[in-house]
Amino acid sequence: MRMHASSMRITALMATGLMAIAGELHAQHAGDIAIRVVDQQLEVYGPIGEEVDTEGVYLGTFGDTGFPDFTSNPGFDAIPGTLPEGRIGFTVLDGLRRWDAQSGDWLEATEVDEKLRIWFITLETIVEDAPIAGFDLAVQPDGGWHRHFNFLLLGDGKNDPAAGVYRLDLALYSTMGLQQSNPFTILFDQEADPDDVSAAIDSMYEDSPCTGDLDGNGIVDGGDLALLLAAWSTIDSLADLSRDGVVDGQDLAILLGLWGPCPG
Repeated sequence: MRMHASSMRITALMATGLMAIAGELHAQHAGDIAIRVVDQQLEVYGPIGEEVDTEGVYLGTFGDTGFPDFTSNPGFDAIPGTLPEGRIGFTVLDGLRRWDAQSGDWLEATEVDEKLRIWFITLETIVEDAPIAGFDLAVQPDGGWHRHFNFLLLGDGKNDPAAGVYRLDLALYSTMGLQQSNPFTILFDQEADPDDVSAAIDSMYEDSPCTGDLDGNGIVDGGDLALLLAAWSTIDSLADLSRDGVVDGQDLAILLGLWGPCPG
């Protein structure tokens, strides 16, 4: 049975909250946003521990560590040897937005009363209704960059934060001359209805191409399988469906799981 690409991504994203907690003892934390360098550009992929790359959309859950309106997940993780000496930071590309279940769309940041506090020790950024610069942290001596920021959802000063799904659009930058990363999004579940979480995630992929349809003919079939096998063991980005940097068995499994017509 074919599983739609968006459904696979939703399943992967829903799993990352539990994985982030369960993975605390591992060198790389399951559910974290992975970072690598490709052609002198920062690139985010993952989440770590999932076979399906969620294409720049990640999920956090407020309250997952026992403190209301707070989470430190997902974190960021570049394995040792990934980065040269320097600093990695983030830029907030838009104000804080919230999913509106009635309209089936995202509220503009100016319509959202809540704010998002992001901090790490003494560094802090407050996300309100406009893009804003973040802050940067040093690369580890081993060339890795494993960081968990603190995220706290703030009410309007009179009321607690409303339940729902909140959207934070980001990009990473470096002080080492690497190009800024591709834009990516963290969606935060604030005691939201599970159906609203799924709808919010799915909205991020409405204009996405059909995953696995390598030849663009509207169906995942033998032609796509042939292209994947021809790219086997290479770094061909088109056939690297898992976004792990190499075309291998994980990509074959993903392609076979998507076999059939693309979603209409």
